[in-house]
Amino acid sequence: MSPLHLVVMAGGSGTRFWPKSTSRRPKQLLAFEGLSSRTLLQQTLDRFEKWVNVQNRWIVTTSVLEKAVQAQAGGAVVLAEPQGRNTAPCIYWAAREIANRDPSAVMMVMPSDHFIRDQAAFVKTVKAAADWAEKSGDLVTLGIKPSRPETGYGYLKTGAAQGGGGAIALEAFVEKPDLDRATRFVADGNYLWNGGMFVWKVTSILSEFDRWMPEMRRAWEKSGGQVQEAYPLMTATSIDFGIMEKAERVVTFTLDCGWDDLGSWTSVELLARSQGKFEEWGVGLEGKVTAVDSRGLVVDVPGKRVATLGVQDLIIVETDSVLLVAKKDRAQDIKKLVDAVKAASPDLA
Repeated sequence: MSPLHLVVMAGGSGTRFWPKSTSRRPKQLLAFEGLSSRTLLQQTLDRFEKWVNVQNRWIVTTSVLEKAVQAQAGGAVVLAEPQGRNTAPCIYWAAREIANRDPSAVMMVMPSDHFIRDQAAFVKTVKAAADWAEKSGDLVTLGIKPSRPETGYGYLKTGAAQGGGGAIALEAFVEKPDLDRATRFVADGNYLWNGGMFVWKVTSILSEFDRWMPEMRRAWEKSGGQVQEAYPLMTATSIDFGIMEKAERVVTFTLDCGWDDLGSWTSVELLARSQGKFEEWGVGLEGKVTAVDSRGLVVDVPGKRVATLGVQDLIIVETDSVLLVAKKDRAQDIKKLVDAVKAASPDLA
């Protein structure tokens, strides 16, 4: 087997988990105590313990987060982007670094903010995908078997099985649908959630960059591999749009491992409920709750008792400096609130 390298993308700001998540300590660096004592970044690295060497682990983050990420890196190499440019530039940079060390390497790209209940099933599928990528040279995107109609994720439309190794032809990337389309996708059975997880030979992805985004190589070579100079010249776009939607040799493997994307406070509620961690009044991550005639609450208030009377469908979160009270159906709009707070008190956002 070729050397396996893990690349973890950990540069996001996690604004929808504000105020617990801030620009200087975003959600991937946090532990959600009601679910795990390990941070999301640590949990991501833990999934590859004992089968990906520490020296072959890479974390791409921003320069602002470099020290905080380094403290949780567990010996992994930390690449600090001089500026955020979406996922294509950070993957290109990591691929160039890996190719310099192990030209025959298989590269696995993972987000740092997912929750996975069945670790054994996850590892089995990723190993099968790595084996396929090495032998075929295909680009592999991992798709999650959907458990519900979901409008917050993109989808992968699948085709025919590609032999007996678990690979499935990928027919199309589908943007986030409305509820009616999402319901049809789940009923159809040929659609997977796009989880933003990839596996490929490093030579394969660099070849696709040269074909579809040749400006990346030009920027890299013009700068002599100096990231500070190369990054402003690189196209700021996602790996899906820049490469995956155009590449011809793309397959998917189905992940059926109890996956959830921790994208907002309501996603934490769904996850907690799926694990049986809820009360009549709702879900409590930290703190104690006394609720009368209340339901549908999400509470994270460490060290205090929260008392509610006659309220429903609220998010209640407190940190040292901020108390958030929001309606659950506005959870996706918390970023708007963060922008407003940032204008008044930048240190709180």
